[in-house]
Amino acid sequence: MDNHPSPGALEDLKIIELPMLDAMPFFAASWAGKTMAELGAEVLKIEPPKIGAQDRRYGPIGRGGSDAETRALHLYLDCNKLSATLDLNDRRGRDLLMRLLDGADVLFNPNPPALNDRMELSWRTLCARFPRLIAVSTTFFGTDSRYRDFRGGDLVATQMSGVGYETPFNQVTDPPNHPPLRAAERQADYMTGYTAAAAAMAAIEGRKRSGKGQHVDVSQWLAMVSTIRINVGELSHDSPRAGMHRRLFVRRKTNAGWIYPCRDGFISFRSSPGNFWEGAVRMMDSPEWTRDPLFETETLRLKNSDALDALLTSWFMEHTKQEIFERAQAQGVPCFPLYDIREVAENEQYKARGFFQQCEHPVAGRFTMPGPPYRMSRTPAAIRRPAPRLGEHNAIIFCERLKMPRDQFEALQLEGVI
Repeated sequence: MDNHPSPGALEDLKIIELPMLDAMPFFAASWAGKTMAELGAEVLKIEPPKIGAQDRRYGPIGRGGSDAETRALHLYLDCNKLSATLDLNDRRGRDLLMRLLDGADVLFNPNPPALNDRMELSWRTLCARFPRLIAVSTTFFGTDSRYRDFRGGDLVATQMSGVGYETPFNQVTDPPNHPPLRAAERQADYMTGYTAAAAAMAAIEGRKRSGKGQHVDVSQWLAMVSTIRINVGELSHDSPRAGMHRRLFVRRKTNAGWIYPCRDGFISFRSSPGNFWEGAVRMMDSPEWTRDPLFETETLRLKNSDALDALLTSWFMEHTKQEIFERAQAQGVPCFPLYDIREVAENEQYKARGFFQQCEHPVAGRFTMPGPPYRMSRTPAAIRRPAPRLGEHNAIIFCERLKMPRDQFEALQLEGVI
């Protein structure tokens, strides 16, 4: 951790992150809060008393303490945040939340619309009460869509958006027996979180001009749709007879592959268009088969992609992924190795960029975790504090900031409201 961090780009912002109270795991709000906390914003994570937020129940268990304090997902997503506990099903808990929102800039709320309505936490209620608040809803299908009350989740959004349908891209040779793949971990949650954080920043800029807050409605489904912009363009502007247009409907492989096996694993490799092909030929030291009329033009290479894939694979199987990567890079051919987790952790590029960061936690001890996917020179992201213990900042938040008498604070703790 950086004991003397530079000023954070967002250090003037106060953000409140609500827990997901529905049983469906959903980490979009937590990811959005993390994104802004690492840039210096004060993010207060509200958690249910005793059990904590969902983050504390997922991921590998660390050493040295209880599951709730050492789960890897919690240690990662909640780094730099404050933790206060409130029972939002209790009227007194919601009243305390209202007092906290009075001084907040942004609220990240991941709960379903119907649940928010029952708890009087709908965006309409909050925006009317707090005119400068930016209320960000992260839901499965949007707060006012026709699907607003449907159950969703990572798998549903991945498939419904079209991302799952085309995964693995250009690799499917037997559609009836090759179902769409599930994306690893919870990528739709995290994509939704990044979308929510970016949209919140746009709303903050808007507030500088208007002086007013607003509601930001972030749908997990549509956040995932935004990742296939090329497909939308193909379907709306390309000819129905075009190869890519047809492939979007049939899933079947229609040209040279993108993922190939090699001697020690797999690589991603692109041999089209023409300038990439010329580099690929040089990379392989111009084998005789590359001069075959079957591969003379890009159209012919696409038409004969099965034969081309077989020959490329034969060459790749004689080389390691690092060898192929270096040769391809030298010739300007798009290529990268497919790494396992250990190889990612040991990657020289990540080391040179300082991507992985050390964190010291009072319960979990010292560990390494990924940093942000960007670098800022004057206001860099930093680990300013480790993930909080459950309710670690209760006394600071309720007694010091809200001026709650100590006896009232202790009584609410005994009753499970705090």
